Amino acid sequence: MAKRDAHLLEALTKAYTTRAQLFHRGVSVAKVDLLITEIDSIGTTSLAWNLDALGISRKAFNRLRKTGGLPHQVFAHPDVISVRPHLIAYYRNIVTISKKGIGQILFPSAAYESGKRQTMPTEQAVQIAQTFNRIISGVIEETPQYKVELSRQAILAEIGTELQGTWANLIGQGAARAVEEIFAEHIKKMALGEHPRKGLFKLKNGWTIEFGSEPDVSFRDSEGIKQIAIEIKGSLDTAGAQTRYGEAKKSFGKQISENPRCHTVYLASCFTDAVIKQIEADGQVRDWFNLTSILGDRIIRTDF
Repeated sequence: MAKRDAHLLEALTKAYTTRAQLFHRGVSVAKVDLLITEIDSIGTTSLAWNLDALGISRKAFNRLRKTGGLPHQVFAHPDVISVRPHLIAYYRNIVTISKKGIGQILFPSAAYESGKRQTMPTEQAVQIAQTFNRIISGVIEETPQYKVELSRQAILAEIGTELQGTWANLIGQGAARAVEEIFAEHIKKMALGEHPRKGLFKLKNGWTIEFGSEPDVSFRDSEGIKQIAIEIKGSLDTAGAQTRYGEAKKSFGKQISENPRCHTVYLASCFTDAVIKQIEADGQVRDWFNLTSILGDRIIRTDF
């Protein structure tokens, strides 16, 4: 049996612990159980179901009724979402459309779903109800054994899909942005300076922190000399770990040639034994941190 790569195992364990925490927090914030309870508590006697006007197919409507389901448990009604627009989150997830998707089709729904906007114009309520209903009608028509419970299971599937997108962005292209947010939070909390624009911090001691490329982050003193250089690699692809370190090493070489005292920091999500050996042998990296540990653990983030 091949020897396990201890550093890789540790990195992946930390990464997927952070992923699990992200998913659990995301499901908790979504409050799916509360949305379902609220939907089921709505009185339906006053709701008129004009199927054509609401984008509901007769075949889907009749199939739902035969299973014992109530129309408003699956089909969106403008009279409901115009006064309870936060319930858009329930219907949007049932039809498995992301927030980005509904924004592309109609208009952004985030402010309604979060409760920041508590009423919705009738015209918009009709538009969004018709869109949701056409989609779910198509699903019900092609699902002979359809039940309301199936759509409610789809809610969790859609939330999981969105969280996976958040995760992928966090460890990939969003890694630098996540680090910038960490800096912004700390600098604001400690009143160390200002954040005049994206990618730039101006500290009270005259130093600046700038996000860019080669290096990803540079700290310059009051005289403009680069004193700290950070390279960020968010990918979890183990096959490319050494290649990514090689890219960072090349960047660090340039920084050290400019200022031999420049403090270099390698921030990555994936470390292997081979990479650690290279770091120790090269001597160009002054400090290295596991990115997912920083993102997922407040104590480690504070140390960083």
